[in-house]
Amino acid sequence: MATDSILRSYGDNAAKEDVVLNAVEILTARETQIFNMLGKTSAIATVHEYLTDTLMTAASGAVAESGDYTATPLTTPSRLTNIVEIVAKNYKVSRTQQEIQHYHGQNELSRQTEKAMKDWGNMAEFDLVRSTLTSGASGTAPTLSGLIEATSKSTNHTSHNSGTVWNASILDGLMKDNYDNSNGDVATDIFMGSFLRNATDGFTQKSNIVVNNPGGLTSIVKTVSTYQTSFGTVNLHTHRYVQQSGDATGRILALRPEKLKVAFLRKPYIDTGLQRGGDYDNRAIVGKFTLEVRNQDSNWYSDGFDID
Repeated sequence: MATDSILRSYGDNAAKEDVVLNAVEILTARETQIFNMLGKTSAIATVHEYLTDTLMTAASGAVAESGDYTATPLTTPSRLTNIVEIVAKNYKVSRTQQEIQHYHGQNELSRQTEKAMKDWGNMAEFDLVRSTLTSGASGTAPTLSGLIEATSKSTNHTSHNSGTVWNASILDGLMKDNYDNSNGDVATDIFMGSFLRNATDGFTQKSNIVVNNPGGLTSIVKTVSTYQTSFGTVNLHTHRYVQQSGDATGRILALRPEKLKVAFLRKPYIDTGLQRGGDYDNRAIVGKFTLEVRNQDSNWYSDGFDID
C-alpha cells in the first residue's frame, strides 16, 4: 500500500481502552439451587446426630368383641450422623490495589469480598451435592456426606448398563420404585446435567396443546419444566454439579426437599481477624454446615446413562 502519512488509530498504545460501560463481567456461573432450596436447622457439634423413626407396616387391626387386645412390637428411633464440613474461601488484597482507581469504580477489597461470597456459595453447593464422608480424625479436612452419597441405599440407587439411553419409560419405572420403597413419599424435584436435560425435553409423552393466542404465535416452546407420572409430578432442573465432565456416564438425582435439611454449626461470615505480614488485607468467607437426610427412601439416584 502506498504511504499516505495518515496517522491511524489502530495500534496506538496511548488510546484509552474500551471497557464497555466500565463493566467487568464475572464469567463463572453461580449454582446454588439445592442449597437455597433446602430448609435450614442448627448443629451443635462437629458430629451431627439426628433421629428417625418408622411406623409399623399397615395390617388389619380387627379384634373380637370379647377378645383381649394384642400388643404389637414397638420401635425406638434410629440415630443417624453426618460430619460438619468447614468451607472457607481465603483472599488477600494489597492496600495499594485498594487505593488505585479501577474501571469498575469499586474498592477492590469490597469487590473481591462480593466475589468470594459467590465462590463460597458455589463451593458449598458442590460439596452438598457430591461430597463423600471423611471424618477428619486423621488430620485431613473433614467432609460431609453429600446428597448423592447420603440419600443412596441399595433400594434407591440404580446403576444402569453404561450407555443406556435415558427415556420416559425409565423415569416412570424409577418413580414407581420410589413410590414402592418410600410408602408414597416420592421425590418432587429431579436434577440432571445439560445432556440428559435436553434429552428429557424430547420425551414423546409431552402433551400437544394448542394455545389460541389473539396476538398470534410469538414463541416456540420445546422444553418440559414438569413431568407427571402415576406416582407424582416432578419438577425438572438442570444442574452443573450433578453432572461433571469427569463423570463417565449420565447421572440423575431426585430429591424430596422437605425430607432434607442443611444444618449450620456456623452460618457463613467474613473472618477479618486473619494475621497479615505486609501491606495487604487478609480475609476469608467461612461457614460450617452438614446435611440431614430425614428419609433416604423419599429420594433416589441413578447413573449409567449415555451422554454422547
